[in-house]
Amino acid sequence: MTTTELTRDEKLDAQATNSAFVAGLGKTFVSKGRTVRALNNLDLLIARGEYVVVLGPSGCGKSTLLRCIAGLEKPTAGRISLPGQVVFDQATGVDVAPRRRNVSMVFQNYALWPHMTVEKNVAYPLRMRKVPKSNRTRRTSELLKALECEVLAKRLPAELSGGQQQRIALARALVSEPGILLLDEPLSNLDALLRVTLRAELLRLHRKLGFTALHITHDQEEALEMGDRVVLMREGRIEQMGPPEEVYARPVSPYAANFLGVRNRLDVTVGAGRLDYRGGPISGTSPLVDGWKVGDGMQLFVRNRDVHISDVDTAEEHHDAHSIRLEGTLAQIVLGDGGRRQYIVDVGGEQWFAQRADSTELSVGDKVSVTAPRTSLLLYHGEERVLTELVD
Repeated sequence: MTTTELTRDEKLDAQATNSAFVAGLGKTFVSKGRTVRALNNLDLLIARGEYVVVLGPSGCGKSTLLRCIAGLEKPTAGRISLPGQVVFDQATGVDVAPRRRNVSMVFQNYALWPHMTVEKNVAYPLRMRKVPKSNRTRRTSELLKALECEVLAKRLPAELSGGQQQRIALARALVSEPGILLLDEPLSNLDALLRVTLRAELLRLHRKLGFTALHITHDQEEALEMGDRVVLMREGRIEQMGPPEEVYARPVSPYAANFLGVRNRLDVTVGAGRLDYRGGPISGTSPLVDGWKVGDGMQLFVRNRDVHISDVDTAEEHHDAHSIRLEGTLAQIVLGDGGRRQYIVDVGGEQWFAQRADSTELSVGDKVSVTAPRTSLLLYHGEERVLTELVD
């Protein structure tokens, strides 16, 4: 599990550079007589201009984190500092009201005023702050132009598509130039194609305007595509945090691997100079067991793209010294992403998804050879990752 606690220097640096941070943040609920820790001593630094995506399943604490920063929930411990102001500090009793925090929020359900036109919806935060009308008009026009929505200015929300409504909600959130923009699963109510389009649009807008953002989602593809940094949460804590490429390539735990979409999993045991599974020995694993005791249990994960199958009679042609090999039974052939065939193989009682390594015709029920590069393996002993990159 990654260490995420902020140092004193990081906290001071955050205050000096108008970054945002939460330190030691806790939130405890009592539900049906049981104490629930929604946030558990959580530390997170968000640099100025950074787009941070918090990823995790329902109940991991990501929405509670967002609501605490916005002031919609009161933490039970810790401190929250936003650009230019400390908004919550349990130790000193500071708790700034939501309307006085320099934040804006984009919700799942758009939350537009149904009786106001688009331009009035966008200008509303400025009107509440008593910004002069000429400045409101100018700023509203700038945001609608940036989002390519000028033609919608006189329409009512009911006359807009879901994607257009979310663009207007985004414009309204940005019009007041908040210190941090909070996005609460903003794309989850849209269809798949529109989600992809709006992801690209959000990224374009972030590059253009350079705002600071904290975006929460349960969609790992969305998180990896959009985040400058991805924060994976688990039971109120940060499980892993880093650049998307690092989080994707090196999940720190079985939980992280599973949530990041690594579907092929196998329980293995250290044998005599190799790893064994329920179906027998796994060839090519001797470099992985150095320093481990016979009988030690591990979990092996490998991504679909790295697994290839071939006819057992031609297996030697497709196996090299830097790969592992085991045997399975072809259980199903389906059409996968991009119209490519995907092969589902029974490997020791587990379903593995694989690509083809040869052109031999295969049928359901055939015995097949399953191979994967040794460096592509994700191997875990308990919750700790074993560094397979170093074995070759």
